[in-house]
Amino acid sequence: MVVYVHAAQTAVEATGSNGLLPHDFQVVGRAGVDIFFVISGVIIARTAPGLTWKSFAWRRFRRIVPPYLLVSIPYAIVSYEAGFGWRDAMATLLLWPATDQMTPPALPAAWTLCFEMLFYAAATIVLADRRLILVVLGTFGLAIIFRSSGPVFQFLGNPLIIEFGFGVALAYAPRWKSAVWCLPVGAVAMIAAGFIGIAPQGGTMEFLTGDNGFQRVLVYGFPALIIVFGTMQIDAKPGAWTVLGDASYMLYLIHTLPITLLLVLWTAFPIPPDLIIVIGVGTSVLFGWRMYIRFELPLRKFLSQAVPVGMVVGEKLSRPTGVIDKR
Repeated sequence: MVVYVHAAQTAVEATGSNGLLPHDFQVVGRAGVDIFFVISGVIIARTAPGLTWKSFAWRRFRRIVPPYLLVSIPYAIVSYEAGFGWRDAMATLLLWPATDQMTPPALPAAWTLCFEMLFYAAATIVLADRRLILVVLGTFGLAIIFRSSGPVFQFLGNPLIIEFGFGVALAYAPRWKSAVWCLPVGAVAMIAAGFIGIAPQGGTMEFLTGDNGFQRVLVYGFPALIIVFGTMQIDAKPGAWTVLGDASYMLYLIHTLPITLLLVLWTAFPIPPDLIIVIGVGTSVLFGWRMYIRFELPLRKFLSQAVPVGMVVGEKLSRPTGVIDKR
């Protein structure tokens, strides 16, 4: 969904046209982020129990940060030539965008990873001492109340964080086979948001600061909740979607590169917008998959052999039957 909406934006930039599918339909691609946040909540809530806070933090770090930093290098170089200050460094290297002003990471798509790492930090704190969950929730509540005080409160109190909470709640929800119908209902609700004019607007800065955040949670977050809940009722077997799912993180990190390079080609040699979208999505998926095989998997294998000093090894992962942590 995210790749699709970015490919569609490229088609508009190159040709000025949205193609056969109207813009009101295409904006639903943004909701892929909201589904991603809900899924993250489910996976972390189901896989974290049984791990120490140190082991959890290390596993999340080695899974997320090294590929992200390596993919960010060319974007950081370009940003450096345009002016790369200490705020940009904090946002890019530490995934902390909130200083005296909100600053996005050099890698455009990484604004979502800022919230992902914030969620991991909260989970680490709770694993260290479950009583601290009250501190975590209290901090979030206070940040929401004082959001107008500045970037730090805007970031810590961003309503998008609620979507991780949706996922955590789903992790403990009982199975209900009939709820599979939630999947198409949620999809229709997401698509309808664009046509009735309530789809959240804005770009990376607005997403980071949480402008219209509660609207987004209502319009995209709740449909994402019921889509994920409906999907959880399906007993699926491994297949092509499993392979693409395994490669989804690399796809998310790297898809803007081929799309941006193709935009240069389409600007010089225009083709129909729908063909731009199809080629953009197809090229990004293929590129992301190959980068997963040739780059991410070897990196993960190397890092899995590295255990920091003092790390507890040999822990048994408490995981419900059928749940596999591919992340």
